Amino acid sequence: MRKKHLLKRFSLLYLFSVSMVLTFKQVYSGDTIILSCDKSTGKVKWFFNKVEDQNQANKTWSIRAVSAKNSGSYQCENNGQKSDNFNITVLEYLPPATLLIKSGEPVINIDGSVVLELLVEEDKSLKGWCCWVYKAGRVRRITLKKSLTTENHKVMSASNDNPILSDPSHFATMPFFLFLSSTFPVSISPPDQVVRMIILPGPALLGEKLSLRCVVSGTDRISHTIFYKDKQTIKDGSSSSHVIDNVTESDQGIYSCQATFTRSDKRMPNTFNSTQQELIVSAPPMKAVVSESAGLSCSCSSCPNGALYHWYYKQHNPQWLPKGIRESYTGFMPAGSYACRAVWKNGRSALSNIHHYDVDAQETHVLLITIGLIVLGVMLVIGAIVMYRKRRTREGKPTTGILNAFLCAHTYMFV
Repeated sequence: MRKKHLLKRFSLLYLFSVSMVLTFKQVYSGDTIILSCDKSTGKVKWFFNKVEDQNQANKTWSIRAVSAKNSGSYQCENNGQKSDNFNITVLEYLPPATLLIKSGEPVINIDGSVVLELLVEEDKSLKGWCCWVYKAGRVRRITLKKSLTTENHKVMSASNDNPILSDPSHFATMPFFLFLSSTFPVSISPPDQVVRMIILPGPALLGEKLSLRCVVSGTDRISHTIFYKDKQTIKDGSSSSHVIDNVTESDQGIYSCQATFTRSDKRMPNTFNSTQQELIVSAPPMKAVVSESAGLSCSCSSCPNGALYHWYYKQHNPQWLPKGIRESYTGFMPAGSYACRAVWKNGRSALSNIHHYDVDAQETHVLLITIGLIVLGVMLVIGAIVMYRKRRTREGKPTTGILNAFLCAHTYMFV
């Protein structure tokens, strides 16, 4: 009896458990989470809400671009033993900080590089923040320079300058105390991979516009491109990009491309295929709304009370530039595109709808007022002359002199 009790205690010590690599206290919409079936060996079965996922058999399970539909309980099974439930709740909004590409692409060659930028909008500095990179099953912490965390910095850049990367990497950032996640996957192409399928990281949001690109390393002389979805041709032509105007659930799948290109005018064309990239479609997180009424106003009905509204602007540059924190935007507005989002301590809304100004609003108002005053002035002058002529006519006096004087003055004004 004592022997059976000891065996039971011994087996409990080695019971499999599910853990999250880079443990996040809060999981946000769009994050990449990596689950591990600890203490397992060999083939592993994975279960989501007690239903087995037939596509998963490894010790780790990487789930990209999570949304509310990924909330639930996760279990793993190894050698007939099941782990306890591991519960995950995905928040329906974005983390308070953003990892963005400053330069480079999300899919790079083995000798390439990408520079990521950490932008913290709510905090006044990067104090308390640190970053990690996950690759090949290992987690490595990126230490921030002391000056970045003690001075008034809100932006930090980091690059993958390691030329021997051979597996996809996930960069993650979080503050020491709040454990707020922001993940960014970077894929490394094989050394001989010339053509790359570029899909921006994160989920494709329902109803939004999405652009896919077929890129060739070292040249932009692409004469012909074929795009594939789940190995079926979806576009065949000269354009190296494929635009989805309105993303739907049916757009989810595995994408790749084939490019015909030359390195110079005199060389024969080459044709190569890209690696495959997965496109995940999900419902958008809570979103701010821009409305126009005596200027622009920003609102978010589903966001928490006390949220601040951050405005963004772009004209010719591809990236959004900060334009201040306010609920409404009035006064002088240069021509360009405007958007906003709600920001609070533990999260952010998605970027709002985009409002376009084709002509400077203030200049238009001034121009209209000026034209109106000129027209009014001309009409008053003409009316005065007509009345003067009538009065002179009734009195039997000539009107030619005054008309000539007016015409001379009018001509002199516009010469």
